Amino acid sequence: MRKNIPNAANSAGFRRRTSGPVVIRSYTTPLTLRVYDALPGNPFWIGSGFLAGLILMYLVGGAFPVGAGEASLDDVRVTITQLLLSAYVASAYAYLLMTARKSTDDLAPVARHDSQWQAIVDRVGTHPRWVLLFVGATSSLVLGVGATNITTLEIEPWRLQGWTYDTYWQRVTTALICWWVGCIGYVIVVESARLSRLSDAITTLDLLDLVPYRPLIRQGLTNALLVIGTVSLLSLFLVESRYGPLLVGAWTGCVIFAWTSLMFPLRGIRRKIKAAKQQELDWCRLTLKTARDELKSSVGKSQSITDVVAYRTIIENIRNWPFDNPTLVRFALFLLIPVGSWLGGAFVERGLDLFLSGTLDSALQQRATLS
Repeated sequence: MRKNIPNAANSAGFRRRTSGPVVIRSYTTPLTLRVYDALPGNPFWIGSGFLAGLILMYLVGGAFPVGAGEASLDDVRVTITQLLLSAYVASAYAYLLMTARKSTDDLAPVARHDSQWQAIVDRVGTHPRWVLLFVGATSSLVLGVGATNITTLEIEPWRLQGWTYDTYWQRVTTALICWWVGCIGYVIVVESARLSRLSDAITTLDLLDLVPYRPLIRQGLTNALLVIGTVSLLSLFLVESRYGPLLVGAWTGCVIFAWTSLMFPLRGIRRKIKAAKQQELDWCRLTLKTARDELKSSVGKSQSITDVVAYRTIIENIRNWPFDNPTLVRFALFLLIPVGSWLGGAFVERGLDLFLSGTLDSALQQRATLS
């Protein structure tokens, strides 16, 4: 049944634009998204090309004498992993902004009639440049410096004279990774809040047909998947014992944030569903009372009590959160991705150790034979 729901957009903190051009100029499309929009292909292929370019630059740069001493195999592995993580978080950032725009467009059938629809659409995927710069720089300083200090054990982390070629790459990619991670967290919160406010602007809701609001669920799952994907790549560092304490905290924080990211876009529609359910239950209570009185007095044709009770049961079984068990199962499967990533990294590490040790033994035997 479709119910009129009070408009809560103003109470949710959304202000109508009174000076459109001034507000629009203060918002801009992030540079990363502009680059990805300009390039052909989807974020996956663009990110793959970005990764290939980084690896090529790393290999070519290794031919020149840069840094002090020779890098160990562990340093090379850490550098390659950070290149992979850099390409991922950049692509995840662009993809997140793209899906936010698509989710807003997909909500058009149920929200376009609202006067504030266009104001919200105009801001989807755009953010104040100075806020993005502040968030990115703060994340790079806090997370990047903290992670470097915790994981650098053998040398002074900020003493340039002790840096190898791989150390330079690790410092630069750490700053980039933390920059994009901070921006991803900011965009998840802001874009989810916009979708939630858009839900507040919906004036009618059919409790028996929540299909039009699936874009909100899809956006929540996308948020969670991108966060879990970051944790999965971080799990590759577990083959290095020095990253253990850092990754335990990162895992815990990211899992909590992933669950929050799933729920955050659904706050507005949850309030709508709760209000609509209350209206329907109030109607069922009044109808049952009327039917009971008519039944007792045997006056007129009373409403079927059985039908009302059955309808009330249906309404009571509708969840306030507009997702079903498959959504929860999918989120639970997302949480298993980091475990698979860690196991895969451990197997690859073991295989490389066996291969390299066998190669080294063969070389030593051949040298002994020649001597």
